Amino acid sequence: MSADIDVKDSPQTENGAASTAAASAVRVELLAAPATPKIWQRRWLQLTVVAIAVAIIAAAVGDNVLARQYTPEAAVRSYLGALHSGDATTAWNGIYVARPTQAAATSLTDEAALRAALDSARPNSTSYQVTRTTNADSSHAIVGVTVSTSKGSKQIQMIVERSASPRLLLFPDWRVVLTPVVLTFSMPKGANGVSIDGKPIALAAGKSQVAVLPVAHRVAFNSTSLLAEQTVTVDAFGSGGQAIAYQPQLTSTGMQAAQAAVKTYFESVCAKQTGANPDHAICPQTTLTYLPYSGSWQVIGDPTQGLTVGADQNGNVLLLGRFQMAFGYGENGMSGIQHVPDGGAFNAIVTLTDSEIKVTSMTRGTNTIALDRPAAATDQAAFDVVAKAMAKCATVSAEKVADCPQAAPDVILDKVHWTLNGDPTSGATVKYDASTGLFDVHGNFSMGVTYTWFGQARSRSSYITHYDALLFWDGQAFRLITISGAQS
Repeated sequence: MSADIDVKDSPQTENGAASTAAASAVRVELLAAPATPKIWQRRWLQLTVVAIAVAIIAAAVGDNVLARQYTPEAAVRSYLGALHSGDATTAWNGIYVARPTQAAATSLTDEAALRAALDSARPNSTSYQVTRTTNADSSHAIVGVTVSTSKGSKQIQMIVERSASPRLLLFPDWRVVLTPVVLTFSMPKGANGVSIDGKPIALAAGKSQVAVLPVAHRVAFNSTSLLAEQTVTVDAFGSGGQAIAYQPQLTSTGMQAAQAAVKTYFESVCAKQTGANPDHAICPQTTLTYLPYSGSWQVIGDPTQGLTVGADQNGNVLLLGRFQMAFGYGENGMSGIQHVPDGGAFNAIVTLTDSEIKVTSMTRGTNTIALDRPAAATDQAAFDVVAKAMAKCATVSAEKVADCPQAAPDVILDKVHWTLNGDPTSGATVKYDASTGLFDVHGNFSMGVTYTWFGQARSRSSYITHYDALLFWDGQAFRLITISGAQS
């Protein structure tokens, strides 16, 4: 209870003033007051209890949210999201970089390398979804992820490791474990190394390995005065070691040097071969038949037309093209030089310096791309060449005439004279071989012959009446190689 005091003046006064002799009578009245509330009924205490309860609930909810942020799945989501947005700092803070699985001459696996990679290229992924988490042990988990790319989806497994130091002194610190990808380069002599995400790397000729982080990278094969820069994007995300194919490209100066090198090699090496079937490790041409005669090879047209550049499995630079050649040889009893054509693809292995290209060897190629028939190489143009050649065949006074189809019905002849009857191209057909560039004019002919046989004069006709004329187009006109007799 509380006490209120009511103080009133006494009605007994003298001359309106209080008497000093007697103290004024003071009436004190004790008024009744309300009862004091219990401690738990006080408002300030109730508000305090409510606030504490709210804080406890919020702490429990917050702890649950924070706990979900520090799981293997959350670590993977954070890392993949950082890659997608190009956030190198967040990505780096969420990973461990393991040792490469194989030795590498150079490693680009630090934070600066990750930043450069994300600045140069991004993984080819449009979305990702965590599908499964498996606890390997108390410190490691394997998180399965489905990654969608522009080329479809793929399944990857990401290892996540728990560190010894928790975050916020309470929550586990999970980090994605990245195993570097080893890129293998096969560099030819004369190349100028590569640049990975803008960082130049000197690589020796032959095979070299470079360890990089498993993200996308921009790889540039550095240029020289002869070789143009070649740039490729390597997506190492979720993959193991890769061999980076080098597809060299020539500058205009390099192409001129390559054409000169090919022409020089054909003229000084291949055209100097005397056998019908040269060593295929040296030159590409062959007659495809056994000929026990030595002779000479002639290049038809320009073998550098359409020249392209490639590389073999050992990193050697190759010059790829088409050739046309003819082997000429003399045969006993034959008037003139007989010819055999050959054409097809070639691969020239070259060495390079800063200013020179040199062909070291040449083999027959396996290029299966068909050669388009030249528009100017018409049937009529081929007929004109064959008609002139057949007329010339008739002027040769010999039993056997090289590159001509006629054949007398007797042997051991003397005073032979041939006469061509009619147009040998009338009704003829033309076939084009897109693999070799050869044209085959097939037709019928009539040719009479007079001769003496053991002193006896005779007049007969060629017993062969069909022919095949083989021609090459040299870029400007048809070149007749040979005309042989045909069965039908």
